[in-house]
Amino acid sequence: MKFSISALFIVSLAGVSNAFVTKQSAQSVATKLNVATEPPTLKVPVLDEVCETTGVTLKRYMNEVAMLNPELTELVTLFGAIDTACKAITNMVKRSQLPSSETLGLEGEVNVQGEDQKKLDVITNEVLKRALRFTGRMGVLASEEEDVPVSLFRPK
Repeated sequence: MKFSISALFIVSLAGVSNAFVTKQSAQSVATKLNVATEPPTLKVPVLDEVCETTGVTLKRYMNEVAMLNPELTELVTLFGAIDTACKAITNMVKRSQLPSSETLGLEGEVNVQGEDQKKLDVITNEVLKRALRFTGRMGVLASEEEDVPVSLFRPK
């Protein structure tokens, strides 16, 4: 299973579009058709202290980015969910090597690219969808395991 992080960003940035489009740039786009405007420059953290055991964790890095770029704080939530989902998937992959594991083999379905779906692909797709759904920051997710984009809005 392959998730395109850029696809996740495109969908998730719909809620934080103001982080990349200012009023002035929106007006200039409206008046100057088909003229690209430069996106604002993002501040990148300088990490002068690095843990010898874990290095720089994704959580630490994203928190530093959010402190320098307050308009990106919603991305910290998304990356936190992706981080947690990846840890759960790592544990499933480790357990899948056991002979008694039910995560090995084919699911019996075909994905949108015509490939046979593996059970672990389908399970990891569900883990990522759930993790992102409960952030409350994404509305739609696209994956090669789904025929159409999936709505992540929780029913009320």
